[in-house]
Amino acid sequence: MMAGPSTSANIRKAQVPISCNLCNENPITWKCEECDILMCDSCKNRIHERMKSTKDHEVISVFNKEEDPSASIEVSSEVISYIFHSYTTDIPVGNLLCSDEDIVYIAGSKNFNKLIKVKMLKRSLRTLMSFEIPTFDIAANEHGGVLFTHISREPESPISILLSSGEIKTVLDPTPMRLLAIHLTKDNELICGLREQGDPFPLHDFSVRQVVIFGIDYKKKMTFETDTKGRKFFAYPGRIRTDSKMDIYIVDWKDKDHNGKIVAIGGNGRLKFTYRGPNNFEIFKPMSIVVTPSDNIVLSEKHNHALLVLNSKGALISLQCVRDINITYPIALCIDSEGFLLIGCFHENDTGKIHAVRITEKFMWNFL
Repeated sequence: MMAGPSTSANIRKAQVPISCNLCNENPITWKCEECDILMCDSCKNRIHERMKSTKDHEVISVFNKEEDPSASIEVSSEVISYIFHSYTTDIPVGNLLCSDEDIVYIAGSKNFNKLIKVKMLKRSLRTLMSFEIPTFDIAANEHGGVLFTHISREPESPISILLSSGEIKTVLDPTPMRLLAIHLTKDNELICGLREQGDPFPLHDFSVRQVVIFGIDYKKKMTFETDTKGRKFFAYPGRIRTDSKMDIYIVDWKDKDHNGKIVAIGGNGRLKFTYRGPNNFEIFKPMSIVVTPSDNIVLSEKHNHALLVLNSKGALISLQCVRDINITYPIALCIDSEGFLLIGCFHENDTGKIHAVRITEKFMWNFL
């Protein structure tokens, strides 16, 4: 079944960008908050960063602003080039994890406290293992073990590992903090979302919301919590991914209804950009995120039944209303070993769907 361009997404044409305040030639990409200067990539690296007085200044992407970062970029209306197959699941899909040899782990959403290991066949799913586990997030290590965290209503939230034998062990207990999102990098370092005990919302001044990098020995290496002015980066880090440069992308929810934003933290630990959705979305509920081999960011949005693609600078480059091709409530995303994007969905009748689709090639791969 071919997925044609969406009629619900508008393509915005190029506009004249603002010029750099230093060279007055190149389009702006960065702003120094302390200097109040707008800069291009070249002047940021060649001039601003070489000044001793600006060493600790906060330099952020201009795409961190409320204005649409895609104002000077043509936005495509096709994220999916075609649908390979759609699978029905016995539970609503809350999260997906792609592993080798067509193995996929499905975490149930809502009140379905299940973690299911399945093998994807051409036209069906074969269940290999099923566990009664109230799972919030999942990640796989290089040895085939599956790490997971528990949902908030559970009294404890350690990181546990499901071994290939079916045995479950605890690998990290952050007490008194609670674990949220987890992600394993290509170097097998663990990145986690953390919060304080108690109700997650509303957010208070004393709330502690962090993204923490742990080494392969599970010792804390780096913590992200506030910017240089003491403002919190996160409200509830729900999903985490990294790109080839080890920049970190976080799906951050501000309430229990999953209204939220995307937060990007650069390898230097500074805020790279914040993305709050397209201008024509009155409500923005990002749910899941994947990074393609070309470092484009694909995210699912459940309220508008949409897939979006951002480039690594936070600019929207593609937007497709997937409801037009019978994909509704896209909750979970993962990319399998063959390059298929798997989209996990839930239905009102307590079943789910997994759609195996191809991402448009220009967003998937780097063409040299």
